Amino acid sequence: MSKQDKIKVFWNWFKENNHKYLFLDDILEDEKETLMGDFLSQLHKYCKGLYFQIGGHPDNEDVELIITAEGLKKNFDKVELLVDSAPKLKNWVFIKFKQPHGPGFVTTYEGTRFDPDKIIYIPLENKKNPDLIGIQVCYSDLTEENRNKYSNATYVVLDALIGEKSVACDIDFLEIINTPADIGEYDFGHLSDIGEFIKERKKNAC
Repeated sequence: MSKQDKIKVFWNWFKENNHKYLFLDDILEDEKETLMGDFLSQLHKYCKGLYFQIGGHPDNEDVELIITAEGLKKNFDKVELLVDSAPKLKNWVFIKFKQPHGPGFVTTYEGTRFDPDKIIYIPLENKKNPDLIGIQVCYSDLTEENRNKYSNATYVVLDALIGEKSVACDIDFLEIINTPADIGEYDFGHLSDIGEFIKERKKNAC
């Protein structure tokens, strides 16, 4: 089956079933999990590297369906093709990639709060390629046991701050480290300012 045929199959399925997803917040958790699993199964018939988020309520606003590649650039074109082929459906807005919301929020991830106003990052420099953007994100309580959790949470925070495409395309290197004991001697910033930092670096690179 061609890529275009797979896209048609997915949207035909969604047109027939979209009403089931309009009131996810109003149904029992077991039913919601079943619906979400069905959706992911249908989406993966098109591309196994894509995922989705559904938010909003038709009583108050259109419901948003976000198709995401979870930051994997090789699948960005598949997101573009799928959303560009979306039908016009009442109560629905279709969105490519996780969008930036800017600072002013706190994320709770697996029981831990992550506040971008308090998370420190250290800008890195590459003398051979000065246009590249690299950062070290610092946590005072980082351990080998929680490293994956903190790494995943960092990407969740960054997606919300600057958007999925910017995280993947503008940040060339990211490392999670323990906060240096002499952090006061570093030229550090806070993640809430990362959008401005990237904008400034890209402007200076032009």
